[in-house]
This record gives sequence, C-alpha cells and structure tokens, in this order.
Amino acid sequence: MSTITMPPVSSPASTPPPATPQPVVPPLAPVSGLMPHRWTIREYRELYRTGLFNDVKTMLIHGELYVMAMPNPAHDIALNLTYEFLRTVCPSDHYIRNQQGFDIGTDNDPGPDLAVVPGSIRGATTTPTRAALIVEVADSSLFIDTTTKAELYATAGVPEYWVIDLERRQLLVFRDPQALPKGLGATAYKTHFTLGATEHASPRLAPAASVLVGDLLPA
Repeated sequence: MSTITMPPVSSPASTPPPATPQPVVPPLAPVSGLMPHRWTIREYRELYRTGLFNDVKTMLIHGELYVMAMPNPAHDIALNLTYEFLRTVCPSDHYIRNQQGFDIGTDNDPGPDLAVVPGSIRGATTTPTRAALIVEVADSSLFIDTTTKAELYATAGVPEYWVIDLERRQLLVFRDPQALPKGLGATAYKTHFTLGATEHASPRLAPAASVLVGDLLPA
C-alpha cells in the first residue's frame, strides 16, 4: 500500500500579518484661480524674523522655501577646515561669510556654506549679491549643489565656485560664468574640473596660494 505524504501546515504564528493599506493622497486638482505662493527675498527675511525657522537651516530657491538637513560632523569638519584656509588667503578688502545669506535676484537665497565677498564685516549692512568665491560642502546635497546652485551662482556672476564632495573625497571647481544660448535665459560655468584628495587647489582670489584637497576633508 502506498503512503500519501501531506504538505506541512503552517502554524498561524508563522503567517505574516496582512500589510496595512497605506492611504493614497491624490495630487491637488487644478483649480481656477488657485496658485502656489512664490516667496520673495523680502518676505523670506520677514518670515525668518518670526523665529519659525530658528532651529532649522533653510534656503530660498526660485521662490520656494526649502528646509535642509542639519549638517553632520563630517560636513562641519570640512566647513571649518576650508574656512581656516580661506581666512589665511582672503584679500584685505574682502571677508568670509559662514552659512549666511547671499541674494540672487528677487527670489533666491541659496544660503551658501562659505562666501568670500567684497567689503568689511562692519560695513555689511545688507545681504551681499556679489562674491569672489563660494564654497558648498556636499554630503547629501551634491546634486543640487552641482546643478541648481551652480546655475544660480553663475547667474550672480560669481567667478569661481567650489563644491567639496565628501563621499568621493574630491573637490569640484567651477569657473568662468557664461550666458547660455539666447532663449534659455540661463547662465552656466564654462570651465569645470575635479581635483582628488592628493592634488592641490589654488583659488583665483589668491593664485599664489594653494591647498592640498585632502587638507579640506575630514580624516
């Protein structure tokens, strides 16, 4: 007589519970007369003075307000190392702004990590609109730093822009802002190159000075 083998029966405890359905939020349907509000720099400054964003880092890009991730220790180390280098080579008629405002047009303040701007600290009665060099330290922000922000800084006529790429341990250098073909209404950097941790960088504001890229990075 043949033997019939029955398949094992799973106990109720081993059966995973059914997944909880997630609510589906439909996109806002177009409504006649309904438009998103585009913040101006003036409104952005007034909003900031209310204290609503005192505990977060924000930036204004094309009229839209963004809350950024708080910097991590690696970001802060690179920021401080770069600040210390720039402090030693900064021209006497310029000063360094550390994570402060930088206005571009009427609806952009990208809040650069470091900006070397003309003038003096005591004479800084308005937010700068010009800079000799801007530096961003990129951890999770590399894409926006090398696209949207690069275009904004080129539009502002910033002659040189550095992005410190923490993940790949390299420095991205952008130079020579140049208007793109007519009709695009944009400006981009004509020159850009990458320097590894074992290479040296020389800012145009102090061409005789140089720094090992690795010295701008956390250990």
